[in-house]
Amino acid sequence: MKTFRRSSLVMVSIAATAACTQDAANTGGSNENLGPGTIVTVNGERIPESLFRIYVLNALQRNPDELTPAEREQATEDLVRFKLLEAEAIERGLPGERTVAAELELQRLNLLARSMALRYIEENPATDSELQSVYEENLERLAPTEFKARHILVESSDEATAVIAQLEGGSNFAELAEQRADGPTGPNGGDLGWFSAASMPPPIVQALSAMAPGTYSSTPVQSEFGYHVLLLEDTRRSEPPALDTIRQELRSVVDRQRLDTFVRTLRDAATVDLPTD
Repeated sequence: MKTFRRSSLVMVSIAATAACTQDAANTGGSNENLGPGTIVTVNGERIPESLFRIYVLNALQRNPDELTPAEREQATEDLVRFKLLEAEAIERGLPGERTVAAELELQRLNLLARSMALRYIEENPATDSELQSVYEENLERLAPTEFKARHILVESSDEATAVIAQLEGGSNFAELAEQRADGPTGPNGGDLGWFSAASMPPPIVQALSAMAPGTYSSTPVQSEFGYHVLLLEDTRRSEPPALDTIRQELRSVVDRQRLDTFVRTLRDAATVDLPTD
């Protein structure tokens, strides 16, 4: 069973990484661009060294130069098996079948498009000024607002409305929380301490975001826990991460922006005709 599972994985991996063109399939995979080195010959057809190295790198996630002799032998056998099945597929005319031909063309398009995108990004790397600009544009996300608040949690809207009426009558929020709150924070005056938006239910965050420090919610706020009366004590900005600690993330943003602009330029210059009925 172990051997069967490994062989199945090998075939799936090869299929996912080969991205052959239909022309290559029809000619038994010969291609001068693959280089002169040969890893093995199968029925007179060579398997180039370059194909072996790409297979090991992509399908096996290994450095070809670090394979043990046994691992190299197994990887070679994998490609021999693939070559034999490819030859049988060609013999039976599979590359001429519409579904197979479409799959091959899709793989070819995907590989060339991905390779062109990577080449463009390599030739147009993100600059320090661009990274700084993206960093500053995303400070809101990188350093979100934190809230310091209290709440009084009760079971019904009517109870929350009654609490608000008591606050309007001059009752102390913390004392009222100790008396009426149902949640675990009641004994400490409803104190929630400092927290981020991500750590609280959205209705609470939305209500607090619309409040000024020192004010309480004028209507009950419902969450999955019950009904809340909120007191916003203060807000602050969290400390953003240093630019150098998220440089790769920022570079990915710039790369996507550059690539989108490049593709739009290509699209604008292209003639694209949709078939008419």
